[in-house]
Amino acid sequence: MPAPANQDQTQFLNDRVAYRRIEGHGPTVLWLGGFKSDMTGSKAQVLADTARSEGWSYLRFDYSAHGESKGRWEDARIGTWRQDVLEVVDRLTDGPLILVGSSMGGWMASLLIKDRPERVKAAVFIAPAPDFATELMLPNLSPEDRHALNTAGAFNLTGYEDDVLMSQAFFDEAADHRVLTTPIRFDGPVRILHGMKDDVVPWTHGVRLMENLTSDDVRMTLIKDGDHRLSRPQDLNLLVTTVRGVL
Repeated sequence: MPAPANQDQTQFLNDRVAYRRIEGHGPTVLWLGGFKSDMTGSKAQVLADTARSEGWSYLRFDYSAHGESKGRWEDARIGTWRQDVLEVVDRLTDGPLILVGSSMGGWMASLLIKDRPERVKAAVFIAPAPDFATELMLPNLSPEDRHALNTAGAFNLTGYEDDVLMSQAFFDEAADHRVLTTPIRFDGPVRILHGMKDDVVPWTHGVRLMENLTSDDVRMTLIKDGDHRLSRPQDLNLLVTTVRGVL
């Protein structure tokens, strides 16, 4: 039965973490967004529209210092966002979960599989970026950014609406939450969508995640002309179909 139209309005958990919820039937589909993204992006929204029309239970939220959630970027860490996920799951959901993790959300989903294994029944990853701080970002710093990090303890990451301050403390803390160093034990179905023209997270990184998951029911779909965002109409249709498939 479709959810009432008055659902999916922004609410706050602990007056801090912004979230939107659609109540429906079956497992809760939990959206885990990417680095410096928010819950109003096209992928999160198309899932909300589908949840409303098809009667899914669906929950999306903004990490601390993202979107409508509160918090200072300078204080934000991988561990902070990991704790946000746990608070959202423990306080706002019950029963089985279907995770949908985009980019950094794939890291958060991997951590949640470790933290709440009894709750997670399936996962869909979109251009997953587990361990991106130490595996993808640090090794590929420009000489200028590396010099700034070594001398000033921080550099400005470009390519976003505003430059993003990245500190040595962020990278040091991120190393404590790596998931690709040991197997990710999980029995449920996993689907990975990755564009082969992704210039942010190489599709080979998605293969690393695939190899690290212990489940035998893991399938990876490569989109030859797909970029990192995978937000074209055909990409969004594939996402909805994939989530439907694990539901």
